[in-house]
Amino acid sequence: MKSLLLCLAITHVTVINTSGPIVHDATIVVRDGRIADIGNIAVPPDAQVVDGRGRFLIPGLWDMHVHLSWTTASALPVLVANGVTTVRDMGSRLGEIDEWRTKIASSLITGPRIFRVGPILNGQKFNQYQMVPGNPDETRGVARALKEVGVDFLKVHRRLPRDSYLALIDEAKKLGIDVVGHIPMTVSPEEASNAGQATIEHTDTLFEGTFSTAHKDENLAAAIRHFGEDGEAERLFRVFVKNHTVFDPTLAAWLSVTTDQLASDPHMRYVAASNRKAITPITPQDRQNYRDTFAEFLKIVGIAHRSGVTLITGTDIAGPRIPGFSLHDELALLVDCGLTPLEALQAATITPANIVGKAKELGSIDRGKIADFVLLDANPLDDIHNTQKINAVIVGGRLLRRADLDALFKQSEELASQR
Repeated sequence: MKSLLLCLAITHVTVINTSGPIVHDATIVVRDGRIADIGNIAVPPDAQVVDGRGRFLIPGLWDMHVHLSWTTASALPVLVANGVTTVRDMGSRLGEIDEWRTKIASSLITGPRIFRVGPILNGQKFNQYQMVPGNPDETRGVARALKEVGVDFLKVHRRLPRDSYLALIDEAKKLGIDVVGHIPMTVSPEEASNAGQATIEHTDTLFEGTFSTAHKDENLAAAIRHFGEDGEAERLFRVFVKNHTVFDPTLAAWLSVTTDQLASDPHMRYVAASNRKAITPITPQDRQNYRDTFAEFLKIVGIAHRSGVTLITGTDIAGPRIPGFSLHDELALLVDCGLTPLEALQAATITPANIVGKAKELGSIDRGKIADFVLLDANPLDDIHNTQKINAVIVGGRLLRRADLDALFKQSEELASQR
């Protein structure tokens, strides 16, 4: 990674701040990795200057649902090259993730800032990133142990037994750590929200377990459509709003099964070769079923938004899903669901920063905060797809110009071919 600049100035730029008003023709001064000043100000004589005329500055983007051990280290540089400066890892090898965190912080490798859950807590172990915490008492012990080693959240999956899940939630409250993840199969979404689960991950988790059991004789897409049209979705989301339950739809993850992305997207070269080899064919009928269900998911997320539910951006990158680029897909899909481009950007910046308790340090362009920015060549408020028109990325005050970003793409591609 490029060395830290002691002083950087981005001049005559339009600042799209997700926590305040848009500022036109502004100068941003970064010193020692933090925002020193913003506005119509003089450029310090020792500053390296970036001309921002005709360009737009947004906070660094967050992906709140990734699995980095699964994607392999090849995902790290391509995330940054896409303007993703912070991620929340939702289940990986904790030792590996912490090694990467140390190397990233020391500028030995290029990658985003990482918050992490450690192992996924599930009632059965389906892969190497999951563990079975046991009965309620044992689950409480696992929660205490994970808190002791310093994980940022506790992640649950759908096969965790009801009694162990409720014990985990209770113990987590005592420990002061949030529980996030799927909704267990024997727990309803209302119960999960009322119990205090902080973030609900994936739109499909709303329709597994208790919902699928109650509608086992119905077509899934039709059942979800009725759920939205009959007012049940609004009733559920009123509970989410009351309890401040955050919803991470991870819509972009569905593009791998609803489109021919895995076969034709040139960005697949940034996916680890081992994950590309694991791709299995999808029958035309299955693909159509996925498309029908996904169309209903988009409507449900729209209802959640209109109901006032707090949304965040996550992509669930794992296996053959494309890292980095999928975050821009998620932004576009949220706009398709009815969010304004600014609201979508907030779901990818200041809102995640609030959820991880770092809004005083990250998530917006304000004096004193860590300098994580993305410099764009076009206005994302005019078209959310303009978040892909990246001119430069600044990570913790480190400037990565277009040539640097292209080098990161090349590095990612080379790493992916070896893994």
